[in-house]
Amino acid sequence: MRDPLEATRSGPGAPRIAALDQLRGLIMALMAIDHASAFVARHHASEFWAGELTVHASAFSFLTRLVTHLCAPGFFFLMGCGLDLFARTRRAAGWSETRIARALVTRGLLLVVVNQLIENPAWILGFLMQPAPPVPPVIPGGGGGPFLVTGVLTGLGLSLATGGLLVRLGARFWVLLAVACLGVTDALTPPPEEVAVIFTPLTRLLLVPGHSGPLMVLYPLVPWLAFAALGVVYARGLAVVPARTWRLTPWVGAGLVVAALALRAAGGFGNLRLPRDGTWIEFLNFVKYPPALVFALFTLGANLVLLAGFAAVGSRLGRLGHWLEIFGRTPLFFYIAHLYLYSLAGALLFRRPVSLEVMYVVWLAGLVPLAWLCARYGDFKQRQHADSIWRFF
Repeated sequence: MRDPLEATRSGPGAPRIAALDQLRGLIMALMAIDHASAFVARHHASEFWAGELTVHASAFSFLTRLVTHLCAPGFFFLMGCGLDLFARTRRAAGWSETRIARALVTRGLLLVVVNQLIENPAWILGFLMQPAPPVPPVIPGGGGGPFLVTGVLTGLGLSLATGGLLVRLGARFWVLLAVACLGVTDALTPPPEEVAVIFTPLTRLLLVPGHSGPLMVLYPLVPWLAFAALGVVYARGLAVVPARTWRLTPWVGAGLVVAALALRAAGGFGNLRLPRDGTWIEFLNFVKYPPALVFALFTLGANLVLLAGFAAVGSRLGRLGHWLEIFGRTPLFFYIAHLYLYSLAGALLFRRPVSLEVMYVVWLAGLVPLAWLCARYGDFKQRQHADSIWRFF
């Protein structure tokens, strides 16, 4: 196995771990499946704590959704890794803890701004231009049409800003924080019968996804901060005992998947909502908004198994590994670019919904210009000063 700590340079003294970039690149590409499905096939699943759950017409439809479940947990986990690596390298460069915290909080708040000013117009543009927009999922709550939609970038931004304030604390604190966040989510998420309750905006932003008046929240802080906290813990392991951390990664990942399946089979604690029938599809149809404990364990475990795989064979993936690293080094740029690409493709080229098979062809075709754009942006990004705003994208 090659050395997983093989790194390229990204600013003074800042290492990049190839396996982390490859995993991030893979989940970026998988995420594009979900959004191409929304814009081109006009289909998007619903897995909220309350309201109607999607009934999948086929195993192919369900598996298309299941693989994309890896994305959001992976984003938050890898952001936690990056948060700790950033702080570590900046300390080595002589930055004070205050300066590190200010930089991380600033970046987190910038993500919230990007969500509203750059990301949301892509969704509006795509759906408004479509003659047959996708059927929207049933969002818990209500109270009028939302004009402030907070998606994954806001969740990431709030987690990054919170992490920036806490980054100087030890690994034990981060473990306890992750456990507390997961426990609070399971204990305080309302029962499905409260689907129509309009919770306060603060409750939405902190814990309960849904719609309250002008605000719609998909990724509240408390549930998703758990993944980022575990990412910080993992990065601490890489820094202190790297060989042991890499050796344990696939075993911990597999153990988390097994624990998720055991909790699902037991029912009750950790599920938020139980399977509606005895099929394997319903067994694996977890609640994502907010992430049920079974969802968190299953997806984080799968991400760790994949990460271990990239650490073991990533250097032998050739051109595929190279392009995954390019996607992984320009995640925010890829995210914004892919939304506009697939939304415009759906609106201008596919006036009627298409099958999932056709959607996959469109998805693969879209990755070609995205790869070229990300490579060009990556080259530009590397030429900028370490503190340039362009490096943030």
